[in-house]
Amino acid sequence: MGDLAKLVALTLPQFAAIVALFLPGFVSLKVDRLIQPGRETKASEFVVDALAYSLLNAAVFAWAIRRTSAELAAAQPNYVLVWFLGILICVAGPILWPILFRLAQRFGAKQGWFLGPHRFAWDNYFSRRQPCWIIAHLKGGSLIGGYFGASSYATVEPESGHIYLEELWRLDEDGAFVEAIPASMGALLRPGDYEWIEIFRDDNGESQ
Repeated sequence: MGDLAKLVALTLPQFAAIVALFLPGFVSLKVDRLIQPGRETKASEFVVDALAYSLLNAAVFAWAIRRTSAELAAAQPNYVLVWFLGILICVAGPILWPILFRLAQRFGAKQGWFLGPHRFAWDNYFSRRQPCWIIAHLKGGSLIGGYFGASSYATVEPESGHIYLEELWRLDEDGAFVEAIPASMGALLRPGDYEWIEIFRDDNGESQ
């Protein structure tokens, strides 16, 4: 009850300062998970990451936090300004940091300065959403040919290897694509279904 009483006893500027310090980090992590889905994080790492994002946000928007606190402490606060600064501190900024971080990470990876955001080649390739032709070598020895396009889907870590091909194609004896199978709605493949897959460039960017 004592802690609750202390929380209730906080002034509005104090409460706003606490929200501005802790909320942005969790918003940033949610956005980061949308950009980079499937990433598993321990609870301790989650808290540290959230705190790091919050401290970065607080350092950049220290002026806005001070202005908001001063405005709330005034006899007649300008609530329009308070709401604007609050959205800037708790929403706009936190959304921006993970986007900038991932862009910088991808740029650095292209320059060879450090590794990219993906641990597996599968995730790195299919995250590009690049249309391609695929031949899957099934464990039974047979082949499946298909088209990976805009309506296709491939999972990433921690469930890498699942793939949906939007079109299924017949292959000839040499493994060349012949024609789309009529009325086919594609194929679903799990990692245990195939040994490996071949990927062929689609120069047109669309199924033929």
